[in-house]
Amino acid sequence: MNEGAKGMDFKTRKINDIVIYDIEWEFKIVDEMPIALHDDVRSQLKSGKRHFLFNLKNVNYLDSTGLGEIVASFISISNLGGKPKLTNLIPRIRLMLEVTGLIKIFEIVEDEKTAIKNFSIENNL
Repeated sequence: MNEGAKGMDFKTRKINDIVIYDIEWEFKIVDEMPIALHDDVRSQLKSGKRHFLFNLKNVNYLDSTGLGEIVASFISISNLGGKPKLTNLIPRIRLMLEVTGLIKIFEIVEDEKTAIKNFSIENNL
């Protein structure tokens, strides 16, 4: 058991052809390594999914490990012509993306409803 280990938890939902990840990142006690976000994204890509929304509403802290999972997922999705989006960023996470320059590569949508609408308009879902 790793005391104070960082862990990324996520739940997966689907609306139409959009895969939505509700992500949480926090310090917590973990017994084993959780399934990595990027591994799940690759599995969704193999099944033909191309529209992904990463909901960061419950993320108030993100270090290089968590950011790496999101960046790797975005690269995999984009390389296969997919459409990844981020939503519900708190100011601290938005600032981190600005400072690192990643704000320029991520499509950020203010809320889930708008993101779903944008996917629908872009792809006639």
